[in-house]
Amino acid sequence: MKPGRRRRVGRPRAAERGDGREHRGVMLGAVYDVISREGADQASMREIAAAARVSTGTLNHHFTNKKQLLIEALRAAYHLPPDWESYAGSPAAQLRRIMLSFAMSATGNRWWRFWINYLALSTRDPDMQQEQSRRYERQLRFWTRLVQDGIAAGEFRRQPDAEATARRLLTQAHGLVVLQLIQPGASMRKHARAEIEALVAGLRRQGSSAPSRLHAPAAA
Repeated sequence: MKPGRRRRVGRPRAAERGDGREHRGVMLGAVYDVISREGADQASMREIAAAARVSTGTLNHHFTNKKQLLIEALRAAYHLPPDWESYAGSPAAQLRRIMLSFAMSATGNRWWRFWINYLALSTRDPDMQQEQSRRYERQLRFWTRLVQDGIAAGEFRRQPDAEATARRLLTQAHGLVVLQLIQPGASMRKHARAEIEALVAGLRRQGSSAPSRLHAPAAA
């Protein structure tokens, strides 16, 4: 610190708090904010660093360039929700829990706005497209297993092809995301939620029901 300069007292910079994992989490969280607001093409590493309250050098130390940062941000967002264990024992409730994360909770949902920006940019970048494809295949396998487990548990009707069913559900869920981005507003969000509830209900065996507990959405 230069003589005569006083350090401002207050919240420490993100780079000075916690361990390396926390630093990365703060920086990746800033990506969703900046990209959802500025767009993937316009957002700069400098803006993202400022939003994360770190120096550009610190950001570049963790992520070589903006493309790597975007790819890491996409990877980081795919996780099981923190309340996942509360749905243990009911594949139908677990599938419903994940599918309802495709119904936005607000018009300015930063994750889905980041996702659509990433998707658009990935059409011009093979590395980004490949990562998006891997994420989709991972989702497909996970949803397929939930459908299979739901059938085995007697919650879902037997499906001729569990993977085809999971692919159909993923297609419709992503389509509802696009609709909510095209026509943002409470009515479209309500419509998306109702459609997802109908999709899950359509899988259930007669007389079977899943717990209705639902908390904050996640991107898993």
